Order: sequence, then C-alpha cells, then structure tokens
Amino acid sequence: MTRPYRVVIADDEKPVAVGLQNQLESLGYDVVAVVHDGQRAIEMCRRTLPDAVFMDIEMPGLDGLSAARQIAVDPGTPVIILTAHGHPNLIDQAVEDGVISYLLKPATNPSLHAAVQVAVARARELKALQEDVDELKTTLRERKLIERAKGILMSRRHLNESEAFRLLQRQSQDRRIPMAKLAESIIQTDELLEAPNQAGAAGLRPLRRHTDLAHGE
Repeated sequence: MTRPYRVVIADDEKPVAVGLQNQLESLGYDVVAVVHDGQRAIEMCRRTLPDAVFMDIEMPGLDGLSAARQIAVDPGTPVIILTAHGHPNLIDQAVEDGVISYLLKPATNPSLHAAVQVAVARARELKALQEDVDELKTTLRERKLIERAKGILMSRRHLNESEAFRLLQRQSQDRRIPMAKLAESIIQTDELLEAPNQAGAAGLRPLRRHTDLAHGE
C-alpha cells in the first residue's frame, strides 16, 4: 500500500492551522508538523522531509515567502502558499521564490487535494530534470578529461588520436578503473611534471605508478 503524502503546515493563526490540518487529514494526508513561523517551517522541513508544505505569507519573524525561497533550495520541499492575500505582486514574487501552488483562503478540500498532487508531481519532475542536468555535466566533464589526456599521450608517446584513445581504453580495462579517472591521473601527473621548480626524481617516485602511461613505461 502506498504511504500517504506527508505534509507540514505553517500558519501563525492557530485556529486556521488546526482547520487546515483537519481538512488534510480527512483527505488522507499525514500532517507531520504544524508550526507558526517561517523559521520553524524551514527547520521542520529539513528535519522531517515532507512531501509538501502549506505556508501562510504573513507570519512573525521570517515571512512565508522568504521561508519558501529557502525551503525550495534546502531541502527542496515543494511549497504551497495558502493565504488571504491575492495581490498580483505577491503571486509574482511567490513564483520567483519557487512556490509550486498559490491558494486563497478558505480553500476547499478538492483544491487542497489538487494542490498537493500537483506539487508532488511537479517536484518529482524538477528532481528528474536536475538529475538529467547533473548527468550531462558529469558526462561533459569526463569527455573533457579524456580529450586532455589523449592530447598528453599524443604528445609524449607520439601517437595519433585513435591510438591514444585505444591506449587509454586498454589501460582503463587492465587497471579496472573508469577511463575518466585514469585520464584525470594522467593530467595531474603531467601538470606536476611541467611545473617550474619541480623537485627531482625523488619527489616523483610516489607518483610512478600513475605516470607509467604518460611516460610510456
């Protein structure tokens, strides 16, 4: 059975917070915390890692939009603003701060349910997109490392590009380490060898195992 979504409520009006809690629980959601200021909302989101947080705007101390901006980054909980204020400037600011949904009080059960479902789905989409971006960045970095290492081997071993790549590939398989990691070792060693005022051979002895490929030994 799928677990119910876990929700945090942040509203300084306690009767409103209790009413919202009752509504959400009647819809099958698990309200894990009810707090009454923005800073506590941030702390509870980091501590409990809920699926969504309902946030009022006007609260003592840190206001709801400022808290939402932090929560959207760390821990990345989707924020649903629930407020009596529907001024367009506030809505625009909420969007800039990373808010997923913006509801006006009093909210009906169907609107609350829809807001949670949309917020969770949107958060998953954003997480998947970020993972794709991170993977692309890693791939690009690895390709750059391999290209630099190939250049070093071509220069030091007098190889053409395909020969340098095959050498990298073979050594990666023989040593059972990723090609990008091997390439990084070659680059680091080459930088040390090219550095001015480099110490003598005694200082390079610990690196011999990593320099064999670059030197062709």
